[in-house]
Amino acid sequence: MATSQPDIGTVNLEEEKLVQNLVSRGLITREEYQQVRSAPADGAPSEKGGEALLGRLVKAGFLTARQAKRAEKDLPLLVNQLIPGYELMEKLGQGSMGTVYKARQLSMNRLVAIKTLSPRLASKDPEFLERFMREAHVAAKLSHNNIVQAIDVGSAGNIHYFVMEYVEGTTLKEEIEKGKIYQEKEALDIVLQIAQALAHAHRRQLIHRDIKPANIILTPDGIAKLADLGMARGTADLAQARAEKGMTIGTPLYMAPEQIDGRENVDSRADMYSLGATLYHMVTGQPPFPGTKMEEVLRAHKEQELTPPDHLNISLSSGLGEVVEFMMAKKRSQRYRTPDDLIIDLECLYNGDPPKLARQRLEAATLADLAKGEEDLEGDDQLPESAGVPYLWVGILGAVLALSLVGNLILLTR
Repeated sequence: MATSQPDIGTVNLEEEKLVQNLVSRGLITREEYQQVRSAPADGAPSEKGGEALLGRLVKAGFLTARQAKRAEKDLPLLVNQLIPGYELMEKLGQGSMGTVYKARQLSMNRLVAIKTLSPRLASKDPEFLERFMREAHVAAKLSHNNIVQAIDVGSAGNIHYFVMEYVEGTTLKEEIEKGKIYQEKEALDIVLQIAQALAHAHRRQLIHRDIKPANIILTPDGIAKLADLGMARGTADLAQARAEKGMTIGTPLYMAPEQIDGRENVDSRADMYSLGATLYHMVTGQPPFPGTKMEEVLRAHKEQELTPPDHLNISLSSGLGEVVEFMMAKKRSQRYRTPDDLIIDLECLYNGDPPKLARQRLEAATLADLAKGEEDLEGDDQLPESAGVPYLWVGILGAVLALSLVGNLILLTR
Protein backbone atom coordinates (compact mmCIF):
# COMPACT_ATOMS: atom_id res chain seq x y z
CA MET A 1 0.00 0.00 0.00
CA ALA A 2 1.47 3.36 -1.04
CA THR A 3 2.07 5.93 1.66
CA SER A 4 1.52 9.65 1.12
CA GLN A 5 4.65 11.72 0.73
CA PRO A 6 5.30 14.43 3.32
CA ASP A 7 4.43 18.00 2.34
CA ILE A 8 7.73 19.73 1.52
CA GLY A 9 6.61 23.15 2.70
CA THR A 10 5.17 21.80 5.97
CA VAL A 11 8.21 19.63 6.59
CA ASN A 12 10.52 22.65 6.53
CA LEU A 13 8.22 24.53 8.86
CA GLU A 14 7.96 21.57 11.22
CA GLU A 15 11.70 21.18 11.43
CA GLU A 16 12.41 24.87 11.95
CA LYS A 17 9.81 25.38 14.65
CA LEU A 18 10.75 22.17 16.41
CA VAL A 19 14.44 23.12 16.41
CA GLN A 20 13.61 26.59 17.76
CA ASN A 21 11.61 25.00 20.56
CA LEU A 22 14.25 22.42 21.47
CA VAL A 23 17.07 24.99 21.40
CA SER A 24 15.14 27.53 23.49
CA ARG A 25 14.43 24.85 26.10
CA GLY A 26 18.13 23.93 26.23
CA LEU A 27 17.56 20.37 25.07
CA ILE A 28 19.83 20.61 22.04
CA THR A 29 22.13 23.14 20.38
CA ARG A 30 22.03 24.43 16.82
CA GLU A 31 25.35 22.70 16.22
CA GLU A 32 23.88 19.34 17.27
CA TYR A 33 20.93 19.87 14.95
CA GLN A 34 23.24 20.69 12.01
CA GLN A 35 25.36 17.64 12.81
CA VAL A 36 22.33 15.32 12.72
CA ARG A 37 20.86 17.02 9.66
CA SER A 38 24.06 16.76 7.60
CA ALA A 39 24.91 13.18 8.58
CA PRO A 40 22.18 10.69 7.56
CA ALA A 41 22.38 7.41 9.37
CA ASP A 42 23.99 4.47 7.54
CA GLY A 43 24.48 6.54 4.40
CA ALA A 44 20.71 6.52 3.71
CA PRO A 45 18.97 9.61 2.34
CA SER A 46 18.05 11.96 5.13
CA GLU A 47 14.38 11.96 6.01
CA LYS A 48 12.71 15.27 6.70
CA GLY A 49 9.95 16.30 9.09
CA GLY A 50 9.55 16.82 12.81
CA GLU A 51 9.05 13.20 13.77
CA ALA A 52 11.95 11.98 11.66
CA LEU A 53 14.22 14.63 13.14
CA LEU A 54 13.30 13.61 16.68
CA GLY A 55 14.17 10.00 15.87
CA ARG A 56 17.59 10.99 14.53
CA LEU A 57 18.28 13.18 17.57
CA VAL A 58 17.46 10.26 19.89
CA LYS A 59 19.65 7.90 17.85
CA ALA A 60 22.52 10.40 18.00
CA GLY A 61 22.16 10.61 21.80
CA PHE A 62 21.20 14.32 21.84
CA LEU A 63 17.69 13.61 23.18
CA THR A 64 16.18 10.96 25.43
CA ALA A 65 13.21 8.95 24.20
CA ARG A 66 11.03 10.63 26.81
CA GLN A 67 12.03 14.13 25.69
CA ALA A 68 11.38 13.21 22.07
CA LYS A 69 7.94 11.80 22.91
CA ARG A 70 6.89 15.02 24.65
CA ALA A 71 8.19 17.17 21.79
CA GLU A 72 6.34 14.98 19.27
CA LYS A 73 3.10 15.53 21.19
CA ASP A 74 3.56 19.32 20.96
CA LEU A 75 4.55 19.26 17.29
CA PRO A 76 1.14 20.12 15.65
CA LEU A 77 0.74 23.16 17.91
CA LEU A 78 4.31 24.28 17.23
CA VAL A 79 3.86 24.11 13.46
CA ASN A 80 0.56 26.03 13.47
CA GLN A 81 2.14 28.84 15.46
CA LEU A 82 5.40 28.98 13.54
CA ILE A 83 5.00 32.72 12.87
CA PRO A 84 4.16 34.67 16.04
CA GLY A 85 0.67 36.14 15.95
CA TYR A 86 -0.55 33.93 13.09
CA GLU A 87 -2.12 30.49 12.95
CA LEU A 88 -1.33 28.56 9.79
CA MET A 89 -4.39 26.79 8.42
CA GLU A 90 -3.61 25.26 5.03
CA LYS A 91 -1.19 25.43 2.13
CA LEU A 92 -2.50 27.39 -0.84
CA GLY A 93 0.40 26.84 -3.22
CA GLN A 94 4.08 26.26 -3.62
CA GLY A 95 6.59 27.69 -6.05
CA SER A 96 10.31 27.61 -6.66
CA MET A 97 10.99 30.31 -4.06
CA GLY A 98 8.66 29.28 -1.26
CA THR A 99 5.18 28.41 -0.07
CA VAL A 100 1.95 30.38 0.41
CA TYR A 101 -0.34 29.54 3.34
CA LYS A 102 -3.82 30.52 4.35
CA ALA A 103 -3.60 31.72 7.94
CA ARG A 104 -5.46 33.60 10.65
CA GLN A 105 -4.12 36.82 12.13
CA LEU A 106 -4.90 36.24 15.81
CA SER A 107 -4.92 39.90 16.93
CA MET A 108 -7.48 40.92 14.27
CA ASN A 109 -9.22 37.54 13.92
CA ARG A 110 -9.07 37.77 10.12
CA LEU A 111 -7.87 35.54 7.33
CA VAL A 112 -4.58 36.41 5.62
CA ALA A 113 -2.18 34.84 3.14
CA ILE A 114 1.42 34.26 4.20
CA LYS A 115 4.22 33.74 1.72
CA THR A 116 7.33 32.10 3.17
CA LEU A 117 10.72 32.04 1.51
CA SER A 118 12.43 28.68 1.24
CA PRO A 119 15.03 28.51 4.06
CA ARG A 120 17.36 26.74 1.66
CA LEU A 121 17.27 29.64 -0.82
CA ALA A 122 17.60 32.26 1.91
CA SER A 123 20.76 30.62 3.24
CA LYS A 124 22.15 29.79 -0.21
CA ASP A 125 22.05 33.28 -1.76
CA PRO A 126 21.34 36.60 0.00
CA GLU A 127 19.90 37.92 -3.27
CA PHE A 128 16.80 35.74 -2.84
CA LEU A 129 16.11 37.24 0.57
CA GLU A 130 16.74 40.72 -0.81
CA ARG A 131 14.19 40.15 -3.61
CA PHE A 132 11.69 38.72 -1.15
CA MET A 133 11.94 41.71 1.17
CA ARG A 134 11.86 44.15 -1.76
CA GLU A 135 8.55 42.67 -2.93
CA ALA A 136 7.04 43.29 0.51
CA HIS A 137 8.35 46.85 0.72
CA VAL A 138 7.13 47.70 -2.80
CA ALA A 139 3.70 46.27 -1.98
CA ALA A 140 3.57 48.37 1.18
CA LYS A 141 3.72 51.55 -0.95
CA LEU A 142 0.46 50.62 -2.68
CA SER A 143 -2.99 50.93 -1.19
CA HIS A 144 -5.73 50.31 -3.74
CA ASN A 145 -8.86 48.20 -3.90
CA ASN A 146 -7.60 46.45 -7.03
CA ILE A 147 -4.18 45.49 -5.62
CA VAL A 148 -3.59 42.72 -3.06
CA GLN A 149 -2.73 44.61 0.13
CA ALA A 150 0.52 44.06 2.05
CA ILE A 151 0.10 43.63 5.82
CA ASP A 152 3.37 42.58 7.44
CA VAL A 153 6.85 41.25 6.79
CA GLY A 154 9.43 39.73 9.09
CA SER A 155 11.40 36.69 10.19
CA ALA A 156 10.86 33.99 12.78
CA GLY A 157 14.10 32.10 13.28
CA ASN A 158 15.08 30.77 9.87
CA ILE A 159 11.67 31.48 8.31
CA HIS A 160 11.18 34.73 6.38
CA TYR A 161 7.55 35.62 5.78
CA PHE A 162 5.39 38.18 3.99
CA VAL A 163 1.80 38.60 5.17
CA MET A 164 -0.78 39.93 2.73
CA GLU A 165 -4.51 40.23 2.19
CA TYR A 166 -6.24 36.90 1.67
CA VAL A 167 -8.34 37.07 -1.50
CA GLU A 168 -10.99 34.43 -2.01
CA GLY A 169 -11.61 33.75 -5.66
CA THR A 170 -10.06 32.44 -8.85
CA THR A 171 -7.45 33.73 -11.28
CA LEU A 172 -8.01 34.71 -14.89
CA LYS A 173 -5.59 31.94 -15.84
CA GLU A 174 -7.75 29.32 -14.17
CA GLU A 175 -10.85 30.60 -15.96
CA ILE A 176 -9.12 30.72 -19.35
CA GLU A 177 -7.75 27.20 -18.87
CA LYS A 178 -11.34 26.01 -18.34
CA GLY A 179 -12.06 27.26 -21.85
CA LYS A 180 -13.78 30.51 -20.98
CA ILE A 181 -13.75 33.28 -23.61
CA TYR A 182 -14.87 36.53 -22.06
CA GLN A 183 -17.63 38.67 -23.49
CA GLU A 184 -16.41 42.15 -24.41
CA LYS A 185 -18.12 44.07 -21.61
CA GLU A 186 -17.10 41.59 -18.89
CA ALA A 187 -13.50 41.66 -20.11
CA LEU A 188 -13.49 45.46 -20.22
CA ASP A 189 -14.80 45.62 -16.64
CA ILE A 190 -11.91 43.47 -15.40
CA VAL A 191 -9.22 45.18 -17.47
CA LEU A 192 -10.50 48.63 -16.47
CA GLN A 193 -10.06 47.70 -12.80
CA ILE A 194 -6.49 46.54 -13.40
CA ALA A 195 -5.76 49.70 -15.42
CA GLN A 196 -6.87 51.71 -12.39
CA ALA A 197 -4.45 49.66 -10.27
CA LEU A 198 -1.67 50.48 -12.76
CA ALA A 199 -2.58 54.17 -12.62
CA HIS A 200 -2.23 54.03 -8.83
CA ALA A 201 1.18 52.35 -9.16
CA HIS A 202 2.24 54.80 -11.89
CA ARG A 203 1.56 57.77 -9.60
CA ARG A 204 3.88 56.14 -7.07
CA GLN A 205 6.54 55.53 -9.74
CA LEU A 206 6.20 51.75 -9.59
CA ILE A 207 5.98 49.20 -12.39
CA HIS A 208 4.72 45.63 -12.01
CA ARG A 209 6.58 43.99 -14.94
CA ASP A 210 4.60 40.74 -14.85
CA ILE A 211 0.99 41.50 -15.76
CA LYS A 212 -0.63 38.23 -16.88
CA PRO A 213 -3.80 36.19 -16.29
CA ALA A 214 -2.19 34.21 -13.45
CA ASN A 215 -1.59 37.42 -11.49
CA ILE A 216 -5.15 38.74 -11.69
CA ILE A 217 -7.54 37.36 -9.07
CA LEU A 218 -11.32 37.64 -9.43
CA THR A 219 -13.44 37.68 -6.27
CA PRO A 220 -17.01 36.34 -6.11
CA ASP A 221 -18.15 40.00 -5.92
CA GLY A 222 -16.59 40.82 -9.30
CA ILE A 223 -13.56 42.69 -7.92
CA ALA A 224 -10.30 42.19 -9.86
CA LYS A 225 -7.11 42.19 -7.78
CA LEU A 226 -3.58 42.52 -9.12
CA ALA A 227 -1.25 40.14 -7.27
CA ASP A 228 2.42 39.09 -7.08
CA LEU A 229 4.76 42.07 -6.96
CA GLY A 230 7.84 39.84 -7.02
CA MET A 231 9.16 41.51 -10.19
CA ALA A 232 8.01 45.05 -9.41
CA ARG A 233 10.44 47.92 -9.02
CA GLY A 234 10.51 51.68 -8.76
CA THR A 235 11.10 53.59 -11.98
CA ALA A 236 13.49 55.84 -10.03
CA ASP A 237 15.52 52.89 -8.72
CA LEU A 238 18.48 53.41 -11.04
CA ALA A 239 20.75 51.01 -9.18
CA GLN A 240 18.37 48.09 -9.68
CA ALA A 241 17.73 49.13 -13.28
CA ARG A 242 21.45 49.06 -14.05
CA ALA A 243 21.91 45.75 -12.27
CA GLU A 244 19.14 44.19 -14.38
CA LYS A 245 20.23 45.70 -17.70
CA GLY A 246 20.15 43.06 -20.42
CA MET A 247 17.97 40.70 -18.36
CA THR A 248 14.66 39.47 -19.81
CA ILE A 249 12.21 39.94 -16.94
CA GLY A 250 8.57 38.93 -17.28
CA THR A 251 6.44 36.16 -18.79
CA PRO A 252 7.11 35.52 -22.51
CA LEU A 253 3.49 35.25 -23.68
CA TYR A 254 2.68 38.74 -22.37
CA MET A 255 6.03 40.56 -22.40
CA ALA A 256 6.69 43.95 -24.01
CA PRO A 257 9.53 44.21 -26.58
CA GLU A 258 11.58 46.54 -24.37
CA GLN A 259 11.44 43.98 -21.54
CA ILE A 260 12.65 41.31 -23.95
CA ASP A 261 15.59 43.56 -24.85
CA GLY A 262 16.39 44.11 -21.17
CA ARG A 263 16.28 47.91 -21.35
CA GLU A 264 17.05 49.93 -18.24
CA ASN A 265 14.29 52.50 -18.62
CA VAL A 266 11.24 50.22 -18.69
CA ASP A 267 8.14 52.11 -17.52
CA SER A 268 4.36 51.76 -17.17
CA ARG A 269 3.96 51.42 -20.95
CA ALA A 270 5.40 47.91 -20.61
CA ASP A 271 2.67 47.05 -18.09
CA MET A 272 0.03 48.39 -20.50
CA TYR A 273 1.45 46.20 -23.28
CA SER A 274 1.18 43.13 -21.01
CA LEU A 275 -2.34 44.12 -19.98
CA GLY A 276 -3.23 44.42 -23.68
CA ALA A 277 -1.87 40.92 -24.28
CA THR A 278 -3.93 39.67 -21.32
CA LEU A 279 -7.09 41.32 -22.70
CA TYR A 280 -6.35 39.75 -26.09
CA HIS A 281 -6.16 36.29 -24.46
CA MET A 282 -9.38 36.87 -22.52
CA VAL A 283 -11.53 37.74 -25.55
CA THR A 284 -10.00 35.42 -28.17
CA GLY A 285 -9.08 32.36 -26.13
CA GLN A 286 -5.44 32.50 -27.21
CA PRO A 287 -2.42 34.70 -26.47
CA PRO A 288 -1.50 37.29 -29.11
CA PHE A 289 1.53 35.29 -30.22
CA PRO A 290 0.98 31.60 -29.38
CA GLY A 291 3.91 29.23 -29.44
CA THR A 292 5.63 26.42 -27.60
CA LYS A 293 9.19 27.70 -28.04
CA MET A 294 10.13 30.71 -25.97
CA GLU A 295 12.52 32.09 -28.60
CA GLU A 296 9.78 32.10 -31.25
CA VAL A 297 7.28 33.82 -28.95
CA LEU A 298 9.76 36.53 -27.97
CA ARG A 299 10.72 37.14 -31.59
CA ALA A 300 7.05 37.44 -32.52
CA HIS A 301 6.47 40.12 -29.87
CA LYS A 302 9.28 42.14 -31.43
CA GLU A 303 8.73 41.51 -35.14
CA GLN A 304 5.44 39.82 -36.03
CA GLU A 305 2.40 41.89 -36.96
CA LEU A 306 -0.48 41.52 -34.48
CA THR A 307 -3.70 39.97 -35.78
CA PRO A 308 -6.45 42.26 -34.40
CA PRO A 309 -8.59 40.46 -31.81
CA ASP A 310 -11.82 41.42 -33.61
CA HIS A 311 -10.54 39.47 -36.64
CA LEU A 312 -10.40 36.29 -34.53
CA ASN A 313 -13.62 36.93 -32.61
CA ILE A 314 -16.06 38.75 -34.90
CA SER A 315 -18.44 39.49 -32.00
CA LEU A 316 -15.92 42.05 -30.72
CA SER A 317 -16.16 45.72 -31.64
CA SER A 318 -13.59 47.29 -33.92
CA GLY A 319 -13.01 49.81 -31.14
CA LEU A 320 -11.71 47.09 -28.83
CA GLY A 321 -9.36 45.98 -31.60
CA GLU A 322 -8.07 49.54 -31.95
CA VAL A 323 -7.44 49.83 -28.20
CA VAL A 324 -5.58 46.50 -28.03
CA GLU A 325 -3.42 47.46 -31.01
CA PHE A 326 -2.67 50.82 -29.35
CA MET A 327 -1.71 49.06 -26.09
CA MET A 328 0.47 46.54 -27.92
CA ALA A 329 2.32 48.78 -30.37
CA LYS A 330 5.86 47.50 -30.92
CA LYS A 331 7.34 50.92 -30.21
CA ARG A 332 6.32 52.15 -26.79
CA SER A 333 6.24 55.76 -28.08
CA GLN A 334 3.20 54.68 -30.11
CA ARG A 335 1.29 53.32 -27.08
CA TYR A 336 -0.83 55.13 -24.50
CA ARG A 337 1.37 57.55 -22.58
CA THR A 338 -0.05 56.70 -19.15
CA PRO A 339 -2.58 54.31 -17.60
CA ASP A 340 -4.91 57.32 -17.15
CA ASP A 341 -5.00 57.74 -20.94
CA LEU A 342 -5.80 54.06 -21.33
CA ILE A 343 -8.64 54.36 -18.80
CA ILE A 344 -10.28 57.07 -20.93
CA ASP A 345 -10.59 54.69 -23.89
CA LEU A 346 -11.59 51.67 -21.80
CA GLU A 347 -14.42 53.69 -20.25
CA CYS A 348 -15.54 54.79 -23.73
CA LEU A 349 -15.70 51.17 -24.88
CA TYR A 350 -17.47 50.08 -21.68
CA ASN A 351 -20.14 52.73 -22.29
CA GLY A 352 -20.58 51.67 -25.91
CA ASP A 353 -18.71 54.61 -27.45
CA PRO A 354 -15.71 54.52 -29.81
CA PRO A 355 -12.29 55.00 -28.17
CA LYS A 356 -11.24 58.65 -28.32
CA LEU A 357 -7.45 58.43 -28.15
CA ALA A 358 -7.04 55.24 -30.17
CA ARG A 359 -9.34 56.64 -32.89
CA GLN A 360 -7.39 59.92 -32.98
CA ARG A 361 -4.18 57.95 -33.32
CA LEU A 362 -5.65 55.91 -36.17
CA GLU A 363 -6.81 59.03 -38.00
CA ALA A 364 -3.42 60.68 -37.50
CA ALA A 365 -1.67 57.60 -38.87
CA THR A 366 -3.97 57.61 -41.92
CA LEU A 367 -3.24 61.28 -42.64
CA ALA A 368 0.48 60.61 -42.18
CA ASP A 369 0.28 57.78 -44.70
CA LEU A 370 -1.50 60.09 -47.16
CA ALA A 371 1.15 62.76 -46.67
CA LYS A 372 3.88 60.19 -47.18
CA GLY A 373 2.16 59.08 -50.38
CA GLU A 374 2.21 62.65 -51.66
CA GLU A 375 5.91 63.05 -50.89
CA ASP A 376 6.68 59.83 -52.70
CA LEU A 377 4.73 61.02 -55.74
CA GLU A 378 6.43 64.41 -55.76
CA GLY A 379 9.82 62.77 -55.81
CA ASP A 380 8.93 60.49 -58.73
CA ASP A 381 9.96 61.74 -62.20
CA GLN A 382 7.64 59.42 -64.10
CA LEU A 383 4.16 59.36 -62.58
CA PRO A 384 1.47 56.99 -63.77
CA GLU A 385 -1.91 58.46 -64.71
CA SER A 386 -3.45 57.23 -61.47
CA ALA A 387 -0.93 59.30 -59.47
CA GLY A 388 -3.33 62.21 -59.57
CA VAL A 389 -5.88 60.30 -57.43
CA PRO A 390 -4.38 61.32 -54.03
CA TYR A 391 -4.47 64.96 -55.15
CA LEU A 392 -8.12 64.54 -56.10
CA TRP A 393 -8.98 63.29 -52.62
CA VAL A 394 -7.03 66.10 -51.00
CA GLY A 395 -8.94 68.60 -53.16
CA ILE A 396 -12.28 67.07 -52.19
CA LEU A 397 -11.30 67.12 -48.51
CA GLY A 398 -10.31 70.80 -48.81
CA ALA A 399 -13.63 71.67 -50.45
CA VAL A 400 -15.59 69.91 -47.70
CA LEU A 401 -13.67 71.76 -45.01
CA ALA A 402 -14.25 75.09 -46.80
CA LEU A 403 -18.00 74.48 -47.05
CA SER A 404 -18.08 73.52 -43.37
CA LEU A 405 -16.29 76.74 -42.46
CA VAL A 406 -18.74 78.86 -44.51
CA GLY A 407 -21.70 77.09 -42.90
CA ASN A 408 -20.35 77.72 -39.40
CA LEU A 409 -19.81 81.43 -40.21
CA ILE A 410 -23.42 81.77 -41.46
CA LEU A 411 -24.72 80.12 -38.28
CA LEU A 412 -22.52 82.34 -36.15
CA THR A 413 -23.82 85.50 -37.98
CA ARG A 414 -27.42 84.47 -37.38
